[in-house]
Amino acid sequence: MLGLFTKRALIFERKDKDGWKKAKELLKENGIRFASGSYDNEMPPVGCGAKMDPRDYGKMGRIDRLNYEIEVAEEDKERAMQLLQEAGLYDF
Repeated sequence: MLGLFTKRALIFERKDKDGWKKAKELLKENGIRFASGSYDNEMPPVGCGAKMDPRDYGKMGRIDRLNYEIEVAEEDKERAMQLLQEAGLYDF
């Protein structure tokens, strides 16, 4: 967990839950403190039945629409990016 006044750098931001979990585990194993979270960037529709998306009822179940992100302290940015790059998780 990063402190409240710690300057942060975004090192991971995409729609990849599995990659997000792997990146968090990798950072934890190497002792790098981080803050992580997810958010939905789609505005929910309004109306009585409009919240029901037919794509959620297919064979694969509910669609994951969340964006996942990880932030590290500014001084750990280079080391964290190098770890993610070596693991094949850093591509931006």
